[in-house]
Amino acid sequence: MNYWFTIVLIPIVLSLGITPALQTEMIPNAEAVKSKGNSLTEINSKKVCGDKLCSEITDNKKEINKSTIMTSQKGLFPSTMDYTVTGPEINPEKGYAVIEIGDGLYWVTDGMYQIMFLTTGEGVILVDAPMGMGTKIQQAVSEVTSEKITHFIYTHIHKDHVGSASLLPQDTVYISHIDTAKHLAMKNDPQRPVPTVTFEDQYTLIVDDQVLELYYIGAFHSKGDIVISSPVHKVIMAVDLFHPNAAPFQFMGIARDVGEHLAAHDKLLAMDWEIIISGHEPILGTPEHLKFNKEFTLSVLDNAITAMQTTQPSANYFGDLANRCAELTLEQYPDLKDIELYPVENCVTMVFYAMID
Repeated sequence: MNYWFTIVLIPIVLSLGITPALQTEMIPNAEAVKSKGNSLTEINSKKVCGDKLCSEITDNKKEINKSTIMTSQKGLFPSTMDYTVTGPEINPEKGYAVIEIGDGLYWVTDGMYQIMFLTTGEGVILVDAPMGMGTKIQQAVSEVTSEKITHFIYTHIHKDHVGSASLLPQDTVYISHIDTAKHLAMKNDPQRPVPTVTFEDQYTLIVDDQVLELYYIGAFHSKGDIVISSPVHKVIMAVDLFHPNAAPFQFMGIARDVGEHLAAHDKLLAMDWEIIISGHEPILGTPEHLKFNKEFTLSVLDNAITAMQTTQPSANYFGDLANRCAELTLEQYPDLKDIELYPVENCVTMVFYAMID
């Protein structure tokens, strides 16, 4: 059900005096959701439960380019792990830092947004181009290589992450999930060129001896969300799923489907990687960061359900649910970065997920 449509219905529900009935009917369903959600806490399980059923995770995607991976000597630099704790120093005149985190693999951050690019000897593969970085992206690339950008990968549709895509060379090959391509064709936005190469489930990009594997694991944030993996470096990029060492943006990162959002954590944790580029924050992420975010997300869901079980009907019933859930969350995670920014909004998302999904 559309969120705003639901908000419009609230006064009608209250005026009809059926909130107590709603509460009675919803709490058993919430218990079922809680049960499904808690199954996600089994970190090493092959089961993915985050929506209406559980499904087995297959390992086929790990076999794709095994021969290529085994013959390559490229890898992640040990010093890269330092940036999972503390962000790099950013030159205020430039407004960004560009850091080689593995052989030919670079991370660029302005302290808020993140991108990555890969040099190949035959051109640069760029992933994302945030609006705020603009021409600084080409400047960052030029600092470390004379190669021009030849390939661009959209992680998803949102303009804040890809709104500078039009600034790339005219002959750039644009790659995305098919849902992203359809959306951008519909938008007809000159800042986001329509991709020329699309895929549905999986795509392998090989340029010279560099390999990137692209996966669609579900719409965990928006349309056409994909995961980009550099297997030899053990680095993945999954944008806007979570913020390492910080609370999520409002409405659980504006997640379109909380079930897909939950399940994405286990799908990623089943893959073989050491670093995740999350698209935000001044640091890089690790599997431990993602596990913590999974725990946090399930805690907010649990708090939403507790609020449903303990809150009495009132004229502001749904607001009371979100506020109680937020109180519980703030008590549990008082020291988490940005926890105080959107606790109520994140609880609104979880209340409605537990209640009506």
